[in-house]
Amino acid sequence: MLSGHRGGGKTTELRRLEQKCLNDYTVVWVDTDTALDKFNIGYAEVVVLIGMTIVQRLTDVGWQLPKKLEQDLLESLARVTYQHKVTGEGKLELPKLFKELGAFLKVGFQRETTKKREVRPALSDIVDRVNAIITAAEANNKPKLLVIVDGLDRKEFRIALEMFSSSLLTALNCHIVYAIPISLRYSPAFRQPMEGFGRCLDLANIAVFKCDEQKYPTENPDRLGRHILSTVIEKRLEKLGTSYKNMFQPDALSLLCEKSGGVMRDLVRLARTACEVALCKQAKHVDLKTAQEAVREVRRGYSIEDYHFPELDRVHRTGALTSNTFDSPRDGKIVICDELMHYKFVLGYQDPELGRWFDINPILLEDLKRWQATNP
Repeated sequence: MLSGHRGGGKTTELRRLEQKCLNDYTVVWVDTDTALDKFNIGYAEVVVLIGMTIVQRLTDVGWQLPKKLEQDLLESLARVTYQHKVTGEGKLELPKLFKELGAFLKVGFQRETTKKREVRPALSDIVDRVNAIITAAEANNKPKLLVIVDGLDRKEFRIALEMFSSSLLTALNCHIVYAIPISLRYSPAFRQPMEGFGRCLDLANIAVFKCDEQKYPTENPDRLGRHILSTVIEKRLEKLGTSYKNMFQPDALSLLCEKSGGVMRDLVRLARTACEVALCKQAKHVDLKTAQEAVREVRRGYSIEDYHFPELDRVHRTGALTSNTFDSPRDGKIVICDELMHYKFVLGYQDPELGRWFDINPILLEDLKRWQATNP
């Protein structure tokens, strides 16, 4: 498993892995974001999607699926998809089923399927059929499979926990990497999903502040981290030509790097917003005042609840997550820090010597200070 905040660079790292492995593996890229519904998704949809994508990828690299294996796969897929509702009349063929099943997966398996039919045996059967296909392909001198599943890191915590607690996600006989939500990685409930996996790799954000020897957050700037972030913006500007070289004044760029919290996507969003503010002003450069306006504009996208503040305060003081809960009228009992991590209210960092530590997202620091002033 690969964990990290949304926008922190997981897809970039997975694409690098894909390129490095192309000579030694048949790499199968599974994009759950485009193939599956954002909310109506579970391990059943993921298992079926992976199986379909493996078969399609093997076909793309020139391997002819034996008829017996094709028929077995067709029969197993039909059991879990209510085939008569999906494909209609006529002979059941794999290309047709894949096309129609792709549309079916976008809306998720019907609730009635889960309730009225025993889905798990059908899914186990699909995994067995796909494993037979993998074995046959490797026996025909095809490189071993490496499956990379991207997009599941953007799923809600409850959905992700149920999904990765299923043993079916690790039942395929091949190397497989899943991107997972950061909130799941550091939840007390993570023990259960981790049982089925050999390892979880963490993609940390780039630190903009330092921690002390006890891993407590400080207000001391991390010069190296901020230099890396500013270099990202400078290199992007270089692509536009020399006239854009000094687009950002140093103090403005420093502020944007700090408020990004070291999350790459948020850094780019802040820089883009600052350019838009400058355009509205008909300014030729992004100065500190313009950068401050951009920070305020992006900050409006964060909605902090009253019950968040005590935990934000604890994390900012201790550098560690808590397992404190809140009884939500909508979602029931939730671990507050799971929610804070999911929405990037709290960010994770990695010190080379001290290890993992956490802090509040710098863009929310002023909000926390106002809360602290009224809650001494």
